[in-house]
Amino acid sequence: MLVKALLVGLVLGFCKSEWMYGFLMTGRPIVVSTLTGLVLGDPVQGVILGSILELMFIGAFNVGVALYPDYTSAGAICTAFAILTGGGKAVATALAVPIGLLGAFIFVGIKIMINTTFGQFMLRALENDNSKKASRIYIAGSFFSCFIIYFIYAFVCIYVGSGAVEAAVNAIPKVVINGLTTSANLLPAIGFAMLLQMIISKKMAPFFFIGFILAAYLNMPTIAVTLLAVMIVLILVSSQNDSIVAEEVMGGDENEF
Repeated sequence: MLVKALLVGLVLGFCKSEWMYGFLMTGRPIVVSTLTGLVLGDPVQGVILGSILELMFIGAFNVGVALYPDYTSAGAICTAFAILTGGGKAVATALAVPIGLLGAFIFVGIKIMINTTFGQFMLRALENDNSKKASRIYIAGSFFSCFIIYFIYAFVCIYVGSGAVEAAVNAIPKVVINGLTTSANLLPAIGFAMLLQMIISKKMAPFFFIGFILAAYLNMPTIAVTLLAVMIVLILVSSQNDSIVAEEVMGGDENEF
């Protein structure tokens, strides 16, 4: 069991480290479950279970304040339990939500504690004009939060068994769950604030508030606001091009005289 727990931990750590190789969607259940089945000697079962879990989490994306269960962790750990216990899809689907939920709490904890700590170290390095040190801190922090943490998560889950995992999830106090959820809701706001600090200007501010008003007060869906923004950009670009052509024509006429 020790070797199998190590192998599953390596798979989950690898799939969680998408930033290393360009976000190739290795975190999706269909991929991580297949890799898990491969290292456990049953790739066919891994593909089958990955397809089932992919259908369960096909609409799961961490967008805005929505915090979904960690489908990558669920894909690796649930597939491993299903193969090792021989329970098949019944075991995988039964454990998908609690394991994914616990993985989501780990994600929030990483963002709040680990990433914030490494971010402070990077900030100090940048204040001292040491960009190389900041880069090394970024790589080390990303490797730790993406690979090491989830490797440990998968290893512990497989090593201690599914019963212990369910007991751990049920033992989490409701106040802790509510606190983590609230903290997760604050993260997107901080991210948007940092982004606006870099790009906001007198020219950009009106468009930002127009989009906010359309979404918040007129209840327009995000896709509709995006399409409207594209139309506005095309109109502005077309008007700018017409002005440039007119100036060139006027300039040409003046040179002829």
